Amino acid sequence: MKSVVILAFILFAGVNSLPVDDTIPRWHALSDDNGRIKLVDLNPLEVEPEPFFNPQTDIIFLLFTRRNPTVGQRITFDLDSVRNSNWNVNNGVRFIIHGWQSDQTTGLNTFIRNEFLANADHNVVVVDWSAGAQTINYISARNRVGVTGGTVALLIDDLHRSGLLRFENVLIVGHSLGSHVAGNAGKQVTRGRIPAIFATDPAGPLFSATDADRLSSNDAIYTEALHTNAGTLGYAEPITDASFYPNWGSSQPGCGLDVTGACAHERSNLFYSESVRSTFTARQCANYIQIRDRNCPGTGTTGRMGGDAQKSLSGVFFLTTNSASPFSQG
Repeated sequence: MKSVVILAFILFAGVNSLPVDDTIPRWHALSDDNGRIKLVDLNPLEVEPEPFFNPQTDIIFLLFTRRNPTVGQRITFDLDSVRNSNWNVNNGVRFIIHGWQSDQTTGLNTFIRNEFLANADHNVVVVDWSAGAQTINYISARNRVGVTGGTVALLIDDLHRSGLLRFENVLIVGHSLGSHVAGNAGKQVTRGRIPAIFATDPAGPLFSATDADRLSSNDAIYTEALHTNAGTLGYAEPITDASFYPNWGSSQPGCGLDVTGACAHERSNLFYSESVRSTFTARQCANYIQIRDRNCPGTGTTGRMGGDAQKSLSGVFFLTTNSASPFSQG
């Protein structure tokens, strides 16, 4: 297990500062997309400015296709960059969005991108918002999910307006904070609705049921979450159309003691990437309480977790997995 890096102070943009709240545990161990753990102050007493984040200029969009599966082509709001790339308007469009303290090189981008391209000749767009996410201050990154999602929405709208994208071809996958970015992209598109958003262990710290900028079931025609570290690094309760809780959703077999939850949190990406071409069958529970109490007898209704397409499931689902790859038990 990687050692915990203790941060002695947290910087935070003053205009977006959160009030001190005694109900929030002050120190919280959080994981980035590569499993590195940092102890961060979620209730900072001092406020200091951070470098300005301009999402429209700072976010990098990298296109991968079967013609360039390992080296991305940068596309921008100058849509000639898209027309002169390997983009194919007839192919599916898959956006992958990383979480806190990560970038285009993080493992989830590689795992999921490779599975998407193995499954079909998609236009896979890796959204690198590291200029906003790579900060020691989790709160600043958390507060940028709205504007980051809005910028992804702007690109989608521009591509559609120019005839380069069909809404029915779009799917978004976001991990941790990136799940809420994905939700905000769905909230803010104006020319159609995203068919499907998949959230791999959406971030829990500093998100509540009343937050307007968190992922919700209304952000796409179909929304799905894979909860693998619910209640620690991940959001606990169902917030999407279909909510899957592998192995009860809080810890994962094969992760050992996993005190910080980093292994379980990252396991969601391995589950999802494998699900693109493999079947994970889950059974439906009556409600989240059965997940919380680890008592889901099932109703006979089953559903497939993950995958590479829009679905029409709703409800809460439970399944077991293997402790190592391949994780699927069919």
